[in-house]
Amino acid sequence: MDIQIPNILPLTNIAQLLSILVNLAYFVAGLAFFINLIIGGIQWISSGGDPKSLQSARGRITSAFIGLIIVVAAYAITLIAGQVFGIDIFNFKFK
Repeated sequence: MDIQIPNILPLTNIAQLLSILVNLAYFVAGLAFFINLIIGGIQWISSGGDPKSLQSARGRITSAFIGLIIVVAAYAITLIAGQVFGIDIFNFKFK
């Protein structure tokens, strides 16, 4: 009896898996920024003038933007490193 397991992902090597994981990590980071920005905005609107709640909302929004800047910087660094070393990090292809 021969059991065949179908390949549900079109992966042929580990480099493709790493490429998918890197792209997924950047997507999740962008999604986390958007969700924190929305939650901070809702906190800001619903603070009702309470200084403590307003400060908490401002801190959440500021943290979201700082996180976005860090993610964009990491993306830029990976692009620059890929150009220097001749590796397409997002597709894992060597030149």
